[in-house]
Amino acid sequence: MASWRHLSRVIVMQSFFEHEARGCDFDEVLNYNLDEFGEKITDRAFAENLAKKIEKNYAEIRSLIKKYAPEWPVEKMDPVERAILVLGICELIDPEKDVPVNVAINEAIEIAKTYGDESSGKFINGVLNSVAHDDTLKA
Repeated sequence: MASWRHLSRVIVMQSFFEHEARGCDFDEVLNYNLDEFGEKITDRAFAENLAKKIEKNYAEIRSLIKKYAPEWPVEKMDPVERAILVLGICELIDPEKDVPVNVAINEAIEIAKTYGDESSGKFINGVLNSVAHDDTLKA
């Protein structure tokens, strides 16, 4: 059984995906998805804070995707993989370090295995491990 934090991450990833694909307001989509699919989430603020961190740090997250996945232009990247990378990188660069590095990476890999194709987990793992080992990002 998935934890409420895992479910929160999935809903944030799906909401970000929908926001990018349809041009919808991220907060509105997130609130709708939390209302419709988040009944098992015991701390809604976790998902809301993660979404706020994505919005606040999106430019930096996008530049890290470009840096660590240079063969894959962000615009041409699989949109599901891009949404998962955004989620994972957001947790990795969070100065509050609410989530341990290995947990952030493993969660993103598990989401990729569920929502991506057969190679998504490896791709996500490679990019996130590179970000995690970037000494310039360590506080």
